[in-house]
Amino acid sequence: MNIFNNQTDVTAMQCHAVPQVAITSQQGKRGDENDDHAAWFAVERSDRQFMVYVGVVADGVTSTTGGAKASAIAVSAIEAALREAPDPQETLSEWFAGAVVHANEEILFEARRHPEWQGMSSTVVMAALAGTKLYVMYMGDSRAYLLRNGQMHQLTTDHTWAQAAVTAGAITASEAATHPGRNQLQRYLGAQHTINVARGVLNPQSGQVDEYLTIELGDQLLLCSDGVYHRLPNASIRQMLLTHADNAQAAADALVAAAIANGETDDVTALVLTIPA
Repeated sequence: MNIFNNQTDVTAMQCHAVPQVAITSQQGKRGDENDDHAAWFAVERSDRQFMVYVGVVADGVTSTTGGAKASAIAVSAIEAALREAPDPQETLSEWFAGAVVHANEEILFEARRHPEWQGMSSTVVMAALAGTKLYVMYMGDSRAYLLRNGQMHQLTTDHTWAQAAVTAGAITASEAATHPGRNQLQRYLGAQHTINVARGVLNPQSGQVDEYLTIELGDQLLLCSDGVYHRLPNASIRQMLLTHADNAQAAADALVAAAIANGETDDVTALVLTIPA
């Protein structure tokens, strides 16, 4: 089991609250190693006079070789890119998206250096908290959820064949949940040199994609690999986050344990961030 728990000092944050952050990841029975990787770290933006707090979850694509390597590279490369001196002319959204592009380049580079890893690839979902603004970048089917005022909202849209069919009106959302195409990724890291990073947040009120979401006291954020939501309905995820609203580690542990108990054989990872009310 890979467990990361990092309580971060965020006194410089403009949201005037110290979030709790915890990550729990457990290897499933299906593979030989955990293809999921996750991290939580802080990056100082002295040019903008605030700290940026970043969470990342990456899920190596198990149908290719080196899935675990790809997800590990994705997480470390994103952090490395964000620790480099930024271009002050870039918007924050461009800066974050550039870090994901860098991760893709690193995966392709390492695949060239190690022929046994040819074809390695990974999903990624990244959430960045800059002051009160929450930015989300993603590729694949790892997800971000928000629990606010007792209501849960999915902030990302899966890059899968099934989701594309739902968007096109060919199948319903309930049909997509069990459709064979729900695992057929259309966008992910390591596929090609030119990638289209999804950047934006599904606004809980309008359903439209916004550049960022203004965070509120009492919010809970969940980043997870598909091992969580494939075995847990939204109602169960919501209830576990509510039950452990004051304990991020307990929430992450409960989500992973419940997914495994419900028969998930894939790797399962949950990163939970809570902003105390």
